[in-house]
Amino acid sequence: MPRRKKFVEKSGPTCDQILPSLNEDVTPFICSWLPLHDVKNCRLVSRSWNISAKPILKQKSVIKLECDFNTKEIARNAKFKREMTAFGRPLHHVDIDTWNIANLDLGSEPYLDNVHFFTKYLSVQRLGISLGINSVWMPQFLEQVLLYSAHTLVELDLHIFEDSLKEGDSRAGFCGGKIFNTVKKLTLTFATLFWRIVPPRVPGVHYTSVPQILAAFPNIVELRVTGSLLPVLFVEGSPSPRFLSKLCVTNGMSGSQCNALLNLTQPLKHLYIKSASDPRDPDWEDGVDIEVSQCLYEVLSKNRHTLEYLDLLLDKLRAGCVWKFPSFPNLKRLNFMEGLGAQKYYDCEVSFDGSDILNYSETFPNLQSLSFSPWDGNWTRCFESFFPEEARVCKSVTNFEILDKVQPDNLADMFVKFAEGKIDARFGRILKLFPNVDNRFMNELRSYLVKMGHICD
Repeated sequence: MPRRKKFVEKSGPTCDQILPSLNEDVTPFICSWLPLHDVKNCRLVSRSWNISAKPILKQKSVIKLECDFNTKEIARNAKFKREMTAFGRPLHHVDIDTWNIANLDLGSEPYLDNVHFFTKYLSVQRLGISLGINSVWMPQFLEQVLLYSAHTLVELDLHIFEDSLKEGDSRAGFCGGKIFNTVKKLTLTFATLFWRIVPPRVPGVHYTSVPQILAAFPNIVELRVTGSLLPVLFVEGSPSPRFLSKLCVTNGMSGSQCNALLNLTQPLKHLYIKSASDPRDPDWEDGVDIEVSQCLYEVLSKNRHTLEYLDLLLDKLRAGCVWKFPSFPNLKRLNFMEGLGAQKYYDCEVSFDGSDILNYSETFPNLQSLSFSPWDGNWTRCFESFFPEEARVCKSVTNFEILDKVQPDNLADMFVKFAEGKIDARFGRILKLFPNVDNRFMNELRSYLVKMGHICD
Protein backbone atom coordinates (compact mmCIF):
# COMPACT_ATOMS: atom_id res chain seq x y z
CA MET A 1 0.00 0.00 0.00
CA PRO A 2 1.52 3.33 -1.06
CA ARG A 3 2.44 5.72 1.69
CA ARG A 4 0.31 8.83 1.86
CA LYS A 5 2.03 12.13 1.37
CA LYS A 6 2.04 14.19 4.47
CA PHE A 7 -0.09 17.32 4.04
CA VAL A 8 1.70 20.46 5.12
CA GLU A 9 -0.40 23.60 5.41
CA LYS A 10 1.37 26.59 3.98
CA SER A 11 0.73 30.01 5.31
CA GLY A 12 -0.74 32.49 2.83
CA PRO A 13 0.99 35.63 1.73
CA THR A 14 0.90 38.63 3.99
CA CYS A 15 -0.86 41.88 3.12
CA ASP A 16 2.49 43.47 2.31
CA GLN A 17 3.13 40.64 -0.21
CA ILE A 18 -0.32 40.84 -1.82
CA LEU A 19 -0.39 44.61 -2.24
CA PRO A 20 1.84 46.14 -4.89
CA SER A 21 4.78 47.92 -3.39
CA LEU A 22 4.50 51.68 -3.22
CA ASN A 23 7.14 54.29 -2.81
CA GLU A 24 7.47 55.11 0.89
CA ASP A 25 6.63 58.75 0.13
CA VAL A 26 3.36 57.91 -1.64
CA THR A 27 1.35 56.41 1.23
CA PRO A 28 1.84 59.40 3.59
CA PHE A 29 0.72 61.66 0.73
CA ILE A 30 -2.43 59.56 0.25
CA CYS A 31 -3.18 59.59 3.98
CA SER A 32 -2.73 63.36 4.18
CA TRP A 33 -5.80 63.83 1.95
CA LEU A 34 -8.03 61.49 3.95
CA PRO A 35 -10.32 62.29 6.90
CA LEU A 36 -9.24 61.11 10.33
CA HIS A 37 -11.48 58.02 10.33
CA ASP A 38 -10.00 56.77 7.05
CA VAL A 39 -6.45 57.39 8.27
CA LYS A 40 -7.17 55.10 11.21
CA ASN A 41 -8.37 52.40 8.81
CA CYS A 42 -5.21 52.78 6.72
CA ARG A 43 -3.20 51.61 9.72
CA LEU A 44 -4.98 48.24 9.47
CA VAL A 45 -3.97 47.57 5.87
CA SER A 46 -0.43 46.42 6.47
CA ARG A 47 2.68 47.08 8.48
CA SER A 48 4.09 49.55 5.94
CA TRP A 49 0.77 51.43 5.73
CA ASN A 50 0.66 51.55 9.54
CA ILE A 51 4.11 53.13 9.65
CA SER A 52 3.16 55.68 6.99
CA ALA A 53 -0.21 56.55 8.53
CA LYS A 54 1.07 57.15 12.07
CA PRO A 55 2.58 60.61 11.46
CA ILE A 56 -0.53 61.74 9.57
CA LEU A 57 -2.75 60.42 12.35
CA LYS A 58 -0.76 62.45 14.87
CA GLN A 59 -1.12 65.58 12.75
CA LYS A 60 -4.88 65.22 12.33
CA SER A 61 -5.75 64.09 15.87
CA VAL A 62 -6.81 66.46 18.62
CA ILE A 63 -5.68 65.20 22.02
CA LYS A 64 -8.06 66.52 24.68
CA LEU A 65 -6.83 66.58 28.26
CA GLU A 66 -8.71 67.69 31.35
CA CYS A 67 -6.66 69.21 34.12
CA ASP A 68 -8.25 69.44 37.58
CA PHE A 69 -5.03 69.12 39.59
CA ASN A 70 -6.13 66.09 41.58
CA THR A 71 -4.27 62.93 42.60
CA LYS A 72 -6.03 60.74 39.97
CA GLU A 73 -4.32 62.67 37.21
CA ILE A 74 -0.86 61.52 38.28
CA ALA A 75 -1.59 57.92 37.20
CA ARG A 76 -3.50 59.10 34.13
CA ASN A 77 -0.60 61.25 32.96
CA ALA A 78 1.86 58.37 33.38
CA LYS A 79 -0.38 56.07 31.30
CA PHE A 80 -0.80 58.72 28.64
CA LYS A 81 2.98 59.13 28.34
CA ARG A 82 3.39 55.40 27.73
CA GLU A 83 0.61 55.27 25.12
CA MET A 84 1.91 58.27 23.19
CA THR A 85 5.52 57.09 23.08
CA ALA A 86 4.90 55.28 19.78
CA PHE A 87 3.86 58.54 18.11
CA GLY A 88 6.91 60.49 19.15
CA ARG A 89 7.24 64.20 19.88
CA PRO A 90 6.15 66.88 19.45
CA LEU A 91 2.42 66.32 19.64
CA HIS A 92 0.65 68.37 16.99
CA HIS A 93 -2.68 69.41 18.50
CA VAL A 94 -3.52 69.41 22.22
CA ASP A 95 -6.55 70.92 23.97
CA ILE A 96 -6.25 71.51 27.72
CA ASP A 97 -9.47 72.05 29.67
CA THR A 98 -9.01 73.60 33.11
CA TRP A 99 -12.05 75.08 34.81
CA ASN A 100 -13.15 74.27 38.36
CA ILE A 101 -10.01 74.91 40.34
CA ALA A 102 -10.30 76.27 43.87
CA ASN A 103 -7.89 76.62 46.81
CA LEU A 104 -4.95 75.65 44.64
CA ASP A 105 -1.79 74.83 46.59
CA LEU A 106 1.38 75.46 44.61
CA GLY A 107 3.28 72.99 46.78
CA SER A 108 0.82 70.12 46.40
CA GLU A 109 1.82 66.96 44.57
CA PRO A 110 -1.07 67.09 41.99
CA TYR A 111 -0.20 70.66 41.01
CA LEU A 112 3.52 70.01 40.68
CA ASP A 113 2.93 66.80 38.72
CA ASN A 114 0.57 68.49 36.27
CA VAL A 115 2.92 71.42 35.78
CA HIS A 116 5.74 68.95 35.09
CA PHE A 117 3.53 66.94 32.70
CA PHE A 118 2.30 69.92 30.67
CA THR A 119 5.62 71.75 30.58
CA LYS A 120 8.17 68.94 30.39
CA TYR A 121 6.34 66.37 28.25
CA LEU A 122 3.96 68.24 25.95
CA SER A 123 5.66 70.24 23.23
CA VAL A 124 2.89 71.10 20.80
CA GLN A 125 2.36 72.96 17.54
CA ARG A 126 -1.36 73.66 17.97
CA LEU A 127 -2.48 74.39 21.53
CA GLY A 128 -5.97 75.10 22.85
CA ILE A 129 -6.49 76.15 26.47
CA SER A 130 -9.85 76.57 28.20
CA LEU A 131 -8.96 78.22 31.46
CA GLY A 132 -11.08 79.25 34.42
CA ILE A 133 -9.38 82.12 36.22
CA ASN A 134 -10.66 81.66 39.77
CA SER A 135 -7.25 81.43 41.39
CA VAL A 136 -4.29 83.78 41.20
CA TRP A 137 -2.12 80.78 40.31
CA MET A 138 -3.98 79.82 37.13
CA PRO A 139 -2.42 82.57 34.99
CA GLN A 140 0.95 81.35 36.23
CA PHE A 141 0.13 77.81 35.09
CA LEU A 142 -0.98 79.14 31.68
CA GLU A 143 2.23 81.09 31.25
CA GLN A 144 4.39 78.12 32.24
CA VAL A 145 2.73 75.97 29.55
CA LEU A 146 3.08 78.71 26.91
CA LEU A 147 6.69 79.49 27.71
CA TYR A 148 7.75 75.86 27.41
CA SER A 149 5.90 75.46 24.09
CA ALA A 150 7.23 78.73 22.67
CA HIS A 151 9.79 77.08 20.35
CA THR A 152 7.23 74.78 18.64
CA LEU A 153 3.92 76.64 18.93
CA VAL A 154 2.25 77.62 15.63
CA GLU A 155 -1.43 77.97 16.61
CA LEU A 156 -2.87 79.12 19.95
CA ASP A 157 -6.53 79.10 20.98
CA LEU A 158 -7.31 80.80 24.32
CA HIS A 159 -10.78 80.42 25.90
CA ILE A 160 -10.68 82.36 29.16
CA PHE A 161 -13.33 82.62 31.85
CA GLU A 162 -12.58 84.82 34.85
CA ASP A 163 -14.78 83.91 37.80
CA SER A 164 -13.94 85.43 41.16
CA LEU A 165 -10.67 87.26 41.62
CA LYS A 166 -10.22 89.50 44.61
CA GLU A 167 -9.54 93.19 44.21
CA GLY A 168 -5.85 93.91 44.10
CA ASP A 169 -4.81 90.64 42.40
CA SER A 170 -2.01 91.73 40.08
CA ARG A 171 -0.22 90.07 37.20
CA ALA A 172 3.02 91.51 35.95
CA GLY A 173 2.78 91.48 32.16
CA PHE A 174 1.99 88.55 29.85
CA CYS A 175 4.57 85.77 30.06
CA GLY A 176 7.11 88.26 31.36
CA GLY A 177 7.23 90.09 28.03
CA LYS A 178 8.06 86.94 26.02
CA ILE A 179 7.55 87.27 22.25
CA PHE A 180 6.13 84.19 20.47
CA ASN A 181 7.54 84.64 16.98
CA THR A 182 6.48 81.21 15.65
CA VAL A 183 2.73 81.61 16.27
CA LYS A 184 0.83 82.23 13.01
CA LYS A 185 -2.78 81.74 14.15
CA LEU A 186 -4.28 83.18 17.34
CA THR A 187 -7.80 82.83 18.78
CA LEU A 188 -8.95 84.96 21.73
CA THR A 189 -12.29 84.15 23.34
CA PHE A 190 -13.00 85.73 26.72
CA ALA A 191 -16.20 84.92 28.61
CA THR A 192 -15.49 87.89 30.89
CA LEU A 193 -12.65 90.37 31.12
CA PHE A 194 -9.36 88.48 31.26
CA TRP A 195 -6.95 90.25 33.58
CA ARG A 196 -7.91 93.79 32.64
CA ILE A 197 -9.00 95.10 29.25
CA VAL A 198 -7.53 98.50 30.13
CA PRO A 199 -4.74 98.57 32.74
CA PRO A 200 -5.88 100.50 35.83
CA ARG A 201 -3.91 103.53 36.89
CA VAL A 202 -2.68 102.22 40.21
CA PRO A 203 0.89 103.27 41.05
CA GLY A 204 3.22 100.35 41.63
CA VAL A 205 0.77 97.68 40.37
CA HIS A 206 1.17 96.19 36.87
CA TYR A 207 -1.66 94.27 35.23
CA THR A 208 -1.72 92.19 32.10
CA SER A 209 -4.03 93.71 29.47
CA VAL A 210 -5.56 92.28 26.33
CA PRO A 211 -3.41 94.48 24.04
CA GLN A 212 -0.33 93.09 25.81
CA ILE A 213 -1.45 89.59 24.90
CA LEU A 214 -1.81 90.49 21.22
CA ALA A 215 1.58 92.24 21.26
CA ALA A 216 3.19 88.96 22.34
CA PHE A 217 2.30 87.45 18.93
CA PRO A 218 3.66 89.91 16.33
CA ASN A 219 3.85 87.44 13.43
CA ILE A 220 0.29 86.11 13.36
CA VAL A 221 -1.30 85.75 9.93
CA GLU A 222 -4.78 84.79 11.17
CA LEU A 223 -6.66 86.26 14.15
CA ARG A 224 -9.97 84.95 15.50
CA VAL A 225 -11.50 87.22 18.11
CA THR A 226 -14.80 88.13 19.74
CA GLY A 227 -16.46 91.37 18.66
CA SER A 228 -16.30 92.90 22.15
CA LEU A 229 -12.49 92.93 21.98
CA LEU A 230 -12.20 94.76 18.65
CA PRO A 231 -12.19 98.30 20.16
CA VAL A 232 -9.50 97.18 22.61
CA LEU A 233 -7.23 95.42 20.13
CA PHE A 234 -7.41 97.93 17.30
CA VAL A 235 -6.90 101.44 18.63
CA GLU A 236 -6.26 104.49 16.49
CA GLY A 237 -2.54 105.10 16.13
CA SER A 238 -1.54 101.57 17.23
CA PRO A 239 0.07 99.27 14.65
CA SER A 240 -1.58 95.96 13.75
CA PRO A 241 0.39 92.69 13.56
CA ARG A 242 2.51 93.18 10.44
CA PHE A 243 1.55 89.91 8.70
CA LEU A 244 -2.15 89.85 9.64
CA SER A 245 -4.20 89.06 6.51
CA LYS A 246 -7.13 86.98 7.82
CA LEU A 247 -9.54 88.25 10.48
CA CYS A 248 -12.47 86.26 11.88
CA VAL A 249 -14.98 87.92 14.21
CA THR A 250 -16.45 84.91 15.99
CA ASN A 251 -19.64 86.40 17.47
CA GLY A 252 -21.93 89.43 17.20
CA MET A 253 -20.44 92.76 16.13
CA SER A 254 -22.11 96.15 16.61
CA GLY A 255 -21.40 99.39 14.78
CA SER A 256 -18.90 100.77 17.28
CA GLN A 257 -17.06 97.45 17.36
CA CYS A 258 -17.00 97.31 13.56
CA ASN A 259 -15.72 100.87 13.47
CA ALA A 260 -12.56 99.71 15.28
CA LEU A 261 -11.63 97.71 12.16
CA LEU A 262 -10.91 101.01 10.42
CA ASN A 263 -7.85 101.27 12.69
CA LEU A 264 -6.25 98.19 11.11
CA THR A 265 -2.94 99.19 9.59
CA GLN A 266 -2.58 96.03 7.49
CA PRO A 267 -4.83 95.21 4.49
CA LEU A 268 -6.93 92.06 4.75
CA LYS A 269 -7.20 89.21 2.27
CA HIS A 270 -9.83 87.25 4.18
CA LEU A 271 -12.59 88.70 6.36
CA TYR A 272 -15.14 86.56 8.22
CA ILE A 273 -17.86 88.18 10.32
CA LYS A 274 -20.25 85.79 12.02
CA SER A 275 -22.91 88.41 12.76
CA ALA A 276 -23.08 92.14 12.06
CA SER A 277 -26.12 93.81 13.59
CA ASP A 278 -27.49 96.90 15.25
CA PRO A 279 -28.00 96.43 19.00
CA ARG A 280 -31.46 96.00 20.49
CA ASP A 281 -30.70 98.51 23.24
CA PRO A 282 -33.59 101.00 23.39
CA ASP A 283 -31.06 103.78 24.02
CA TRP A 284 -29.50 103.21 20.59
CA GLU A 285 -31.35 106.25 19.20
CA ASP A 286 -29.56 108.43 21.77
CA GLY A 287 -26.14 107.57 20.41
CA VAL A 288 -25.16 104.56 22.48
CA ASP A 289 -24.03 102.88 19.29
CA ILE A 290 -23.60 103.77 15.63
CA GLU A 291 -25.13 102.31 12.50
CA VAL A 292 -23.38 99.04 11.67
CA SER A 293 -24.21 99.02 7.95
CA GLN A 294 -22.34 102.28 7.29
CA CYS A 295 -19.34 101.16 9.38
CA LEU A 296 -19.16 97.84 7.56
CA TYR A 297 -19.35 99.59 4.21
CA GLU A 298 -16.36 101.75 5.16
CA VAL A 299 -14.38 98.71 6.35
CA LEU A 300 -15.12 96.83 3.11
CA SER A 301 -14.23 99.88 1.04
CA LYS A 302 -10.90 100.26 2.81
CA ASN A 303 -9.98 96.62 2.08
CA ARG A 304 -11.75 96.16 -1.25
CA HIS A 305 -8.57 96.01 -3.35
CA THR A 306 -6.96 93.24 -1.28
CA LEU A 307 -9.92 91.13 -0.16
CA GLU A 308 -10.03 87.71 -1.84
CA TYR A 309 -12.38 85.85 0.54
CA LEU A 310 -15.39 87.40 2.23
CA ASP A 311 -17.82 85.68 4.61
CA LEU A 312 -20.56 87.89 6.05
CA LEU A 313 -23.57 87.12 8.19
CA LEU A 314 -25.79 90.17 7.92
CA ASP A 315 -28.26 90.24 10.78
CA LYS A 316 -30.82 92.76 11.99
CA LEU A 317 -30.71 96.42 11.07
CA ARG A 318 -32.59 99.46 12.21
CA ALA A 319 -35.67 100.14 10.07
CA GLY A 320 -34.80 101.93 6.84
CA CYS A 321 -31.12 100.96 6.81
CA VAL A 322 -29.51 99.24 3.84
CA TRP A 323 -26.49 96.93 3.57
CA LYS A 324 -24.12 98.55 1.08
CA PHE A 325 -21.32 96.89 -0.88
CA PRO A 326 -18.44 98.48 -2.80
CA SER A 327 -16.87 96.80 -5.82
CA PHE A 328 -14.21 94.14 -5.16
CA PRO A 329 -11.73 93.88 -8.05
CA ASN A 330 -9.88 90.85 -6.61
CA LEU A 331 -12.57 89.00 -4.65
CA LYS A 332 -12.61 85.26 -5.43
CA ARG A 333 -15.17 83.91 -2.96
CA LEU A 334 -18.25 85.51 -1.45
CA ASN A 335 -20.30 83.69 1.18
CA PHE A 336 -23.37 85.79 1.91
CA MET A 337 -25.23 84.83 5.09
CA GLU A 338 -28.31 86.18 6.82
CA GLY A 339 -29.34 85.91 10.44
CA LEU A 340 -32.85 85.10 11.54
CA GLY A 341 -32.96 88.48 13.23
CA ALA A 342 -33.05 90.27 9.90
CA GLN A 343 -36.27 88.50 8.98
CA LYS A 344 -37.78 88.86 12.41
CA TYR A 345 -37.13 92.53 13.07
CA TYR A 346 -36.45 94.45 9.88
CA ASP A 347 -36.64 93.97 6.16
CA CYS A 348 -33.02 94.54 5.15
CA GLU A 349 -32.00 95.50 1.63
CA VAL A 350 -28.72 95.23 -0.28
CA SER A 351 -27.27 97.82 -2.65
CA PHE A 352 -24.08 98.05 -4.71
CA ASP A 353 -21.89 100.95 -5.76
CA GLY A 354 -22.07 102.26 -9.30
CA SER A 355 -25.43 100.94 -10.49
CA ASP A 356 -28.97 100.17 -9.44
CA ILE A 357 -28.63 96.77 -11.13
CA LEU A 358 -25.78 94.49 -10.07
CA ASN A 359 -23.24 93.92 -12.83
CA TYR A 360 -20.95 91.10 -11.74
CA SER A 361 -18.29 91.98 -14.31
CA GLU A 362 -17.91 95.40 -12.64
CA THR A 363 -18.61 94.68 -8.97
CA PHE A 364 -17.05 91.18 -8.78
CA PRO A 365 -14.90 90.82 -11.94
CA ASN A 366 -12.80 87.93 -10.57
CA LEU A 367 -15.44 86.14 -8.50
CA GLN A 368 -15.17 82.35 -8.72
CA SER A 369 -17.41 81.08 -5.91
CA LEU A 370 -20.73 82.48 -4.65
CA SER A 371 -22.85 80.94 -1.89
CA PHE A 372 -25.82 81.89 0.28
CA SER A 373 -26.74 80.45 3.68
CA PRO A 374 -28.83 79.47 5.44
CA TRP A 375 -31.53 78.52 2.92
CA ASP A 376 -34.83 78.70 4.84
CA GLY A 377 -36.27 80.80 2.00
CA ASN A 378 -35.54 83.95 4.03
CA TRP A 379 -32.70 85.25 1.88
CA THR A 380 -35.06 85.45 -1.11
CA ARG A 381 -35.92 88.96 0.11
CA CYS A 382 -32.55 89.91 -1.42
CA PHE A 383 -33.21 87.91 -4.57
CA GLU A 384 -33.66 90.91 -6.86
CA SER A 385 -30.46 92.49 -5.52
CA PHE A 386 -28.22 89.56 -6.42
CA PHE A 387 -30.16 88.12 -9.38
CA PRO A 388 -31.81 91.03 -11.21
CA GLU A 389 -33.80 90.14 -14.29
CA GLU A 390 -31.66 92.34 -16.54
CA ALA A 391 -28.33 91.04 -15.18
CA ARG A 392 -25.55 90.20 -17.60
CA VAL A 393 -24.11 86.70 -17.82
CA CYS A 394 -21.29 86.06 -15.32
CA LYS A 395 -18.73 83.64 -16.76
CA SER A 396 -16.13 83.86 -13.99
CA VAL A 397 -18.23 82.03 -11.35
CA THR A 398 -17.66 78.28 -11.46
CA ASN A 399 -19.22 77.35 -8.10
CA PHE A 400 -22.64 78.42 -6.86
CA GLU A 401 -24.57 77.05 -3.89
CA ILE A 402 -27.43 77.83 -1.57
CA LEU A 403 -26.77 75.99 1.67
CA ASP A 404 -29.00 74.83 4.47
CA LYS A 405 -27.86 74.71 8.11
CA VAL A 406 -27.80 70.94 7.74
CA GLN A 407 -27.12 69.97 4.15
CA PRO A 408 -29.59 67.21 3.14
CA ASP A 409 -28.53 64.21 1.08
CA ASN A 410 -31.16 65.09 -1.50
CA LEU A 411 -31.19 68.75 -2.46
CA ALA A 412 -34.57 68.31 -4.13
CA ASP A 413 -36.02 67.55 -0.70
CA MET A 414 -34.60 70.84 0.51
CA PHE A 415 -36.32 72.69 -2.33
CA VAL A 416 -39.65 71.10 -1.48
CA LYS A 417 -39.27 71.68 2.27
CA PHE A 418 -38.54 75.39 2.01
CA ALA A 419 -40.29 76.22 -1.26
CA GLU A 420 -43.58 77.53 0.18
CA GLY A 421 -44.30 79.15 -3.19
CA LYS A 422 -40.94 80.97 -3.22
CA ILE A 423 -39.08 78.58 -5.54
CA ASP A 424 -40.59 79.55 -8.87
CA ALA A 425 -39.64 80.43 -12.44
CA ARG A 426 -37.49 83.34 -11.22
CA PHE A 427 -34.84 80.84 -10.19
CA GLY A 428 -34.23 80.08 -13.84
CA ARG A 429 -32.29 83.35 -13.84
CA ILE A 430 -29.60 81.71 -11.73
CA LEU A 431 -29.07 79.02 -14.35
CA LYS A 432 -28.70 81.64 -17.09
CA LEU A 433 -26.62 84.05 -15.02
CA PHE A 434 -23.90 81.48 -14.19
CA PRO A 435 -23.58 79.25 -17.29
CA ASN A 436 -20.15 77.87 -16.28
CA VAL A 437 -21.34 76.38 -12.99
CA ASP A 438 -21.77 72.62 -13.19
CA ASN A 439 -22.11 71.32 -9.65
CA ARG A 440 -24.60 69.27 -7.71
CA PHE A 441 -26.68 72.20 -6.51
CA MET A 442 -27.19 73.67 -9.98
CA ASN A 443 -28.05 70.29 -11.47
CA GLU A 444 -30.60 69.59 -8.72
CA LEU A 445 -32.09 73.08 -9.07
CA ARG A 446 -32.48 72.62 -12.82
CA SER A 447 -34.17 69.24 -12.35
CA TYR A 448 -36.54 70.66 -9.72
CA LEU A 449 -37.57 73.65 -11.86
CA VAL A 450 -38.20 71.38 -14.85
CA LYS A 451 -40.21 68.94 -12.76
CA MET A 452 -42.38 71.73 -11.36
CA GLY A 453 -42.94 73.16 -14.83
CA HIS A 454 -41.20 76.46 -14.09
CA ILE A 455 -38.70 76.10 -16.95
CA CYS A 456 -38.40 73.91 -20.04
CA ASP A 457 -35.82 71.15 -20.24
